Amino acid sequence: MRYSVLIMALAGAIGLFADTEDQVLRSIPVNSSGRLVLTADWGAIRVQPGATRTAEVEVYFRGNPRSRAEFDRMMRDFSLDVSQVGTDIRVSGRFKDGWKPGAFGSSFWGWLSRGGSICRDDRCLEYTWLRQVEYRVSVPRAFSVDLSTSGGSIAVGDLKGEVTARTSGGELNFGRIDGPVRGNTSGGSISLEGSRGKTVLRTSGGGIRVDDVAGEVDASTSGGSVQVNRATGRVSAHTSGGSITIREATGAVDASTSGGSVSARLSAQPQEASRLSTSGGSINVELAASVHVDVDASTSGGSVSSDFPVPTSRDHQNLRTAINGGGPLLQLRTSGGGISIQKR
Repeated sequence: MRYSVLIMALAGAIGLFADTEDQVLRSIPVNSSGRLVLTADWGAIRVQPGATRTAEVEVYFRGNPRSRAEFDRMMRDFSLDVSQVGTDIRVSGRFKDGWKPGAFGSSFWGWLSRGGSICRDDRCLEYTWLRQVEYRVSVPRAFSVDLSTSGGSIAVGDLKGEVTARTSGGELNFGRIDGPVRGNTSGGSISLEGSRGKTVLRTSGGGIRVDDVAGEVDASTSGGSVQVNRATGRVSAHTSGGSITIREATGAVDASTSGGSVSARLSAQPQEASRLSTSGGSINVELAASVHVDVDASTSGGSVSSDFPVPTSRDHQNLRTAINGGGPLLQLRTSGGGISIQKR
């Protein structure tokens, strides 16, 4: 018994309390179609389609403060505003007085080296014990969303509408979106199950994976690989820190990397020029047997091979030829590997 009392006393002295959690709830009736505009000063965002014609917002908090009173003070400092402007549902979540001038830089990711402090714009949240803030939102399936947070991941389920998501510190994960998608993060990977319309994805700190897009894809990262499994429009893919894989594209391809290989399958006749380049790996291109293109391939780190007929006397590091009578340009450039042109 004495040992139990001593342990409890020591835990209280150093603040080792069990996690404390709470939530704030708001709901508002909406039309069957509209747009959610959500701005959070910090926290993860999760949006899912709901079965009712309401927009429901729950903000969940979890932390290990020294006392419940301290946790309640944080809850009183938090403000969640929900309003309707036309067909827009506007949600704003923020801490009114909790951000204090910090002695460290403005980078969100710097919190890992500051003993757990949450910082942005040269200010840090005084509730250093706060471990999780998550916005859990439900909207009708036929709804567009515009989501923004200064620190946290964003996930969007299967919606029928336009999706825009921005975060300074977290992953972006999208389900099957029946509409165009725009996603931007400076500190995480991006995944997309599917979309209709133009898809634009940007990250400076992770890989990008796109499964199925009925439209154009524009994907760019400076810190990971890019994989596009299927796209029915033009594909633009760029990275300075990984490989690029395009499993099936029915439009032209513009792909470049300085840190890996490039592979692409053009499953239809392109209507405009395609360009693939890398300074750190090989290039592999698969073409339909009936495709009409003008090939301009060059490597300083390997050789160029082709399943299609090519001139018998040529430089094996360079190939310029017309396939099936010629057509749009197919330009291939690498200084770090070979080039392979395969017939499907």
